[in-house]
Amino acid sequence: MKKRAAGIVVLVGIGLLSGATAQPTGTDWKDWGGTGARMNYSSLNQITAANVADLKPVWVWDSGKFGRTWQTRPLMIDGLLYFTESQSGDIIAMQPESGKLVWRTKPPVTVGAGVNRRALAYWAGDGAMKPRIVAIWGHVMYGFDLKTGHPSSDWPETGLDIGLPNPAEGGKIGGGVQSNAPPIIYKNLIITMGATGFLPPPAQPADPHANDLRTGKLVWTARIIPGANEAGGDSWGPETQNVVSMGGWGHMALDEASGTVYVPTDSPSPDYVGIWRPGDNAGSSSTVAVDAATGKVKWRFQEHRHGIYDLDTNAAPSPLTVTKDGKRVKVVVQPTKQAMIWILDAATGKPVHPWEERPVAQSQIPGEKSSPTQPFTILPPPLIPATVKRAELSQLSPQANEECKALFDERKLSDVGPFSVPVGGGAWALNSIGAIGGMDWGGVSIDPQNGIAFATVTNMPTMITVTPTSSGVKGNGGLHSNVGNVRFHDKGGRSCNGGKQGELVAVNLGTGQIAWRVPLGSLESEYGSGAKDMGAAAIAPTLATRGGVVFAAPSDDHFYAHDARTGRQLWKMRMPASSDAGPMTYMGKDGRQYVVIAADGQGNARRPSPRENSVYRQTLIAFALPKPGEKAVDITGLYPARTQGPGPWPPQ
Repeated sequence: MKKRAAGIVVLVGIGLLSGATAQPTGTDWKDWGGTGARMNYSSLNQITAANVADLKPVWVWDSGKFGRTWQTRPLMIDGLLYFTESQSGDIIAMQPESGKLVWRTKPPVTVGAGVNRRALAYWAGDGAMKPRIVAIWGHVMYGFDLKTGHPSSDWPETGLDIGLPNPAEGGKIGGGVQSNAPPIIYKNLIITMGATGFLPPPAQPADPHANDLRTGKLVWTARIIPGANEAGGDSWGPETQNVVSMGGWGHMALDEASGTVYVPTDSPSPDYVGIWRPGDNAGSSSTVAVDAATGKVKWRFQEHRHGIYDLDTNAAPSPLTVTKDGKRVKVVVQPTKQAMIWILDAATGKPVHPWEERPVAQSQIPGEKSSPTQPFTILPPPLIPATVKRAELSQLSPQANEECKALFDERKLSDVGPFSVPVGGGAWALNSIGAIGGMDWGGVSIDPQNGIAFATVTNMPTMITVTPTSSGVKGNGGLHSNVGNVRFHDKGGRSCNGGKQGELVAVNLGTGQIAWRVPLGSLESEYGSGAKDMGAAAIAPTLATRGGVVFAAPSDDHFYAHDARTGRQLWKMRMPASSDAGPMTYMGKDGRQYVVIAADGQGNARRPSPRENSVYRQTLIAFALPKPGEKAVDITGLYPARTQGPGPWPPQ
């Protein structure tokens, strides 16, 4: 094994970064992650580790709808909460102290109106043009007045198209925008990207790009795949420069001080067969630093090469300054599905802690040229082993263990390690990490004062097949994966892999050491005493506060608070449903700190049955420290889930 002190990184016109990253002032929450840096952190400290056990629900907003996922995270701006309603797509403003409706606006479109939007966006205006809420449907953005919800009169009624031209369609704008992911707002620019696939032409480009918020005009496009004269410029084979490039479906992050946007990029297409794209496929599964004003790429760091695993980099790469070896260092923190946290020098993209190359399994599919090694962090160490062994399957209960062994045998699976590969021929194979990680799009929350990141870690392998197709990508051997990702789970929808189901882990970013790790949640009510301390899967973001509390919501229908210093569980609350949205916090006009979270269902953290798509009541719940004599509101009895029948078995 070869140890390294620098990363798989391409430097392009490096400029030193300076200045501190903006942090939430506490009163408001103006971006999906608090600020554009997307640290999922608040400086509020009315709720502390000493009093969080007293936290009570104080209001509920009920959509009246049923589903399994509603990933909304409200914004708090100048005294009002803003969010998108589940399924209808209505934009809603409400009083943050009471949950009372202030205004509701219908989507200006019919097709795709109910997009599962993770958050709206906010533009403060430019002086001449007023501040507004910004929402995207398809590749068109619309503005709404903060106080009335009326469409912004200085934008066209039909919105402003911020998509990218498609050369295959004669330059017609055809997409390239991931409308459910919150954009980056930088001065008078809106920065978006899409996940249309790294593909040979013809295909729709979806690279990160900036449009003028005043006119909609395209200002710049940052091609993620390196140019011909850059390192990696031939890493997609002889036709590298013709490959259609994109960004991804995850969350970008912004360092306002340096004017840099950090981009997590998708894995190459198709997910499990890359015959058509020999090489490392530079730019994919990467963190890319881009000048937010010009679109110039500063550097690229690739978290894994020649992706045939669906391990896209999708969590926000948050910038902050940490203390390392007695010196203050500006870094970018990139969580990955591989359950590795890469801590990169913000100026160069090189890891600040040691890492190494390790040999990994090689694809046996004819024509596939998989990478002989993959990068692994040494500090921080990978947060899950990423192995599956028949002798070490689920310990939740004897029944779960038997179900998992039977599934392992029926599908003729084999023991695997990290970066496990498809086997081809239509046979089932295990992806040891799985499509949700590790760590998924929720990423980490970060306490910038103490330089600690808090990660939810999930242990859910998937099963895949690769089969012949007549409609696959040209040059890909006539192969594709026809089943996508089928979770390797028991009849209850929980992971068949041994070890913990879900954990909350704290990492010291300055040293790379794990500060603590604890089970997150509990499955004892489902499986009995054997599930004690096994935790439950979670993919939504956590919330860290200056009060020394970390809030998290795994897939066990509870909401938790942990001590940021020790990991000790301080509080839990039974919810009408789990959350795959993540909490946010703000200070109301009444001087009270509120924590708000959507209770909506387990989303992709658990998929026991397709029937669950309409099981859980979609509600938004606010918590606060109670006033004297104030009674907690009922959040469970009034919002029961529907009965759910069993799912298909074996998993499809």
